[in-house]
Amino acid sequence: MKLSHYYLPTLREEPAEAVTRAHGLMARSAMARMTGVGVYSLLPYGVEMVEKLQGEIIHTLFKGGLKVSTSRFQPRALWEDSGRWESYGPMMYKVADRYYRQAALAPESEEAFLNLVKGELKSYKQLPLFLYEAEKAFRSIEKPKSGFGDAREFDVVDGYLFNTSVEESESFYQEKIEEAKSLLDKWEISYKTVETDDSLIFYGTGEGYPVELAWYGEKAFYKDLAPIHYALPEGEEPLEREDIHTPNAATIKDLSDMIGVEPARCAKAVDLNIDGEAIFVFVPGDRDLNLKKLAAYLKVDEEIIDMLDEETINEMGSFPGFTGPIGLSEKARIIVDRSVTEIDNLVVGANRMDYHRKNVNYGRDFEAEIAEDLLSVEEGDVTPEGEGYTFGTGFEILRIKKPSDHFAKAMKIQFINDSGKEAPLVTTGISVRVASILAAILEAHHDEKGLNFPIGLSPYDVAITIANVKKEEQLEGGLALYSALKEKGISVLIDDRSERAGVKFNDRDLLGIPLQVTAGKDIGDGLYEYKIRGGNAEKLSLDRVVELITDALS
Repeated sequence: MKLSHYYLPTLREEPAEAVTRAHGLMARSAMARMTGVGVYSLLPYGVEMVEKLQGEIIHTLFKGGLKVSTSRFQPRALWEDSGRWESYGPMMYKVADRYYRQAALAPESEEAFLNLVKGELKSYKQLPLFLYEAEKAFRSIEKPKSGFGDAREFDVVDGYLFNTSVEESESFYQEKIEEAKSLLDKWEISYKTVETDDSLIFYGTGEGYPVELAWYGEKAFYKDLAPIHYALPEGEEPLEREDIHTPNAATIKDLSDMIGVEPARCAKAVDLNIDGEAIFVFVPGDRDLNLKKLAAYLKVDEEIIDMLDEETINEMGSFPGFTGPIGLSEKARIIVDRSVTEIDNLVVGANRMDYHRKNVNYGRDFEAEIAEDLLSVEEGDVTPEGEGYTFGTGFEILRIKKPSDHFAKAMKIQFINDSGKEAPLVTTGISVRVASILAAILEAHHDEKGLNFPIGLSPYDVAITIANVKKEEQLEGGLALYSALKEKGISVLIDDRSERAGVKFNDRDLLGIPLQVTAGKDIGDGLYEYKIRGGNAEKLSLDRVVELITDALS
């Protein structure tokens, strides 16, 4: 490709809206431009990069699959069949036509794939079947702020294996995990994997991204769900329980200072209304209750958790700020973090205004429902195995869904198994966010001059710079090398613009093309300057340059 016929509006500085390195590099290298908040348009260099990555993703993770294309406009009935029209939440774009018939802009593809084979895959003899597509997905991100890492519209390659059972699909699931790791390692992407109930999710890591992670070794967790080992205060002999007057003790610190007891021995009460039920949760006073862990424990959506009003607290036998586990109404549900059961001589609320109870011990003085871990992870915390955590942020790049018949059952999609009985289809899914993969690659491959791709990864393998196009020898020499490389099927970007040499060299480094050749002042002697980006230049003949480039790419 000749740059004189190309659209490449590079930038010397990052745009003001760039809050991550990848976002800034995409803008500076003329890969993409922000159209609106969380919405991006690709420029030619970005399109070529995305298409290259997409091709390798398909070749590696979707080989053997059959390509389809499902509609991005999906009727409400399809999502009602799966039970996710309401439960998917506010991230789903919901639209309506002129007759007020509702539909969704596809946030993902499992419903559409299942609908595609409904009534068609009737027998176990037709299975397994592997289908995939390369399409767009849409999610209404509340506050997109980190470039392609949380875009509202993004390119995805989605695929689903349809099979007879979870057991028959397990080898496919494990195979895709290893293929994904191999591909990301090949691209030298920094990533962490988080296992959820239904998926293994790969997150690219970097600064300023939306998902908070905690990890140690090969294991990673959402920060809010990271399990911790809570360091208990030193053990004591149980003492006699007593009520104490604690006026104006509005906080754990106030209480601790007033009575001279360390915060860890003060049980913090959190009074909650969860779907109409009064729930009182107790954690050590030096830690915070993690609502995400509580929601996971209760198997409810975090959004339905609310604070309990004063009137209901009174009805349950207590007062705001003085709630304790002894003497509450039988209607109250009491949950304690396990650590509370292991701390001697606790200070708890006395369930009357301006009073607390000292020397309260679990088992002797009260009992409750025990949750293993409801505490928020903090800097310096360790895992239950005693390993120290590292904290960082990330963005989803790839998801592998575990074999499941959940949605097939919901949508009543069945086949006849080898026993002649009806059974639900089992699906195993792969979803790759191509633009997010690109962002992860940019995070991994850059320096102070711009992008710095490994050989074979950039949109073009070779960059030829004609130092001065007004010099006929340089122009002809550059074009001669360009033609010689093109004949060998090598992708080449040649800078034949009427720009200063310095501008061209800066753009060449910014684009990150690894193999660089200059047709400059030595071209009269038949010599080109050849180098790998960041290395030292050699003066070589045309034939020798072609030979070295061919060897490097092979």
